[in-house]
Amino acid sequence: MLSQTELLNKTYSAENNYLFGGLLRPGLYVLAGTSKVGKSIMATTIANAVAKGEDFLGQVMPQGKVLYFDNDNYDYEAKGRLVALNLLENDDIFYEFDKSKSIDDIKYVLYSIKDIKNYRLVIIDSYIGLKEVTDSDDSYQDLYPIIKELRDYIVKKNLVGIIIHHTKKGKERMDQDNLLGSRALSGATTGTLLLSVRNEFDRHGELKLILRNKKTVFKIKKDENDINWLLDDDESETTEVIPKNILFLINTVVCEENHKLIGTCQELVQKTRMELNPNFLYKYLKANKKYLDENNVTFDRDRKKGQRIIIIEYHDDSVTDESGA
Repeated sequence: MLSQTELLNKTYSAENNYLFGGLLRPGLYVLAGTSKVGKSIMATTIANAVAKGEDFLGQVMPQGKVLYFDNDNYDYEAKGRLVALNLLENDDIFYEFDKSKSIDDIKYVLYSIKDIKNYRLVIIDSYIGLKEVTDSDDSYQDLYPIIKELRDYIVKKNLVGIIIHHTKKGKERMDQDNLLGSRALSGATTGTLLLSVRNEFDRHGELKLILRNKKTVFKIKKDENDINWLLDDDESETTEVIPKNILFLINTVVCEENHKLIGTCQELVQKTRMELNPNFLYKYLKANKKYLDENNVTFDRDRKKGQRIIIIEYHDDSVTDESGA
């Protein structure tokens, strides 16, 4: 038994093993995202960052050996991923393909490693490929103790474990409750790393760290080859999407010779090809005013021959008067 004073003054040898700038302490985490958004790519990058002691997304990664259990890819597919990422030979990362299909096999491999103290990271790719998940039919009471036992061993050995898993598609609100299958995974693990993007073609996104005592968001973007995820530190770029109807409107008014659109709601919706009920056009413009402001587009209402009309204008900031103002 420890008093609160004793607990606060207790030191832990594992502190030198904290990954991700100290955010990831020894424990078992989930790296989740929808299908084909680059979870394995990110995991491979993390593995190499740890093995080389290099930063990842601007965060410090203490150097150590890595064990990568892969039941989701063939060995030649894993090799192709390394080649695509231009990663070099490294004798501190070990890939296990055969003994990666069950938690029992994974524990057996971990127990048999004599120099486990030299390891920092264990990756399991992926959760859905584990035999226990299928056998137990995602039952919480069956899965929870199995995952918890694995987490207990990983914590005991001062390791960080990451299990790759899928989230449900078509969810606007991305959180750990959107993990596929039983809640046993989120319940038995230490935290979740959510790779949040709109779809597999998106070049911008977020990596959300949902931990037991902290929540952090990293803006990320694809590299020039559209393969790897990098830190998005360019404040001029944004991951926010302009609604399709607003984009139609902006493109139409910009292409007008006088940069102006005047007409009834019905006329403007038809001309801009907006997929919108014309009766709600003005309310829609007000609701999306911030996007119009960002693109120098203004709107107003007026009456012409007894009809309500809307005036939409694009103001080109690049045009100056003769004085240069």
